[in-house]
Amino acid sequence: MFDACMGKFTQWGDDSRAQIAQKVKQSTATWKIVNSHYSPYNHYAEHNMKKWFDILRGSGVHVWLNGHTHGEKHDYSSSLGIHFIENGAGGGIQKESASGIPAYAAPFVQNKWTYGSNEYGFMSLQASKAWIKLQYHTADRSWQFGENFQSTKIGGVETKHCWYIPSDGGEGRRC
Repeated sequence: MFDACMGKFTQWGDDSRAQIAQKVKQSTATWKIVNSHYSPYNHYAEHNMKKWFDILRGSGVHVWLNGHTHGEKHDYSSSLGIHFIENGAGGGIQKESASGIPAYAAPFVQNKWTYGSNEYGFMSLQASKAWIKLQYHTADRSWQFGENFQSTKIGGVETKHCWYIPSDGGEGRRC
């Protein structure tokens, strides 16, 4: 039973990678963005990370968005030309630190920014032909959180991370 279950998961993973490779190759979109539940390196063992990286290398994917972990971070791989965005702190009651970078992924991926883990927020993307403007937004200091909604003083929005992602797969720069 266990082997059959694991075999099915392997089949689904192989199919997902094959579909992404095919769809990305066929796409003529200005921006190629993958939206996944999992990160290709944070939530897989090294051999499965390598399978994903083999599919992504030279694919033209610019951005990989994922959740799963209830954290927020922005990583970049110069060898793949891909920005990896963890966008998981926007809902639910669970707060946790963003995923780190496993030792086996460190030669390929570097962290650009990580949130403080004690807040809720979300990432926004605005695209032009040349750049994607990536921002992380959260509650500003004027909020006063009470025991319930009625006793909470609503404040404003603060942008804590802003990055321009270029269409050429480069590292980009702070806004």
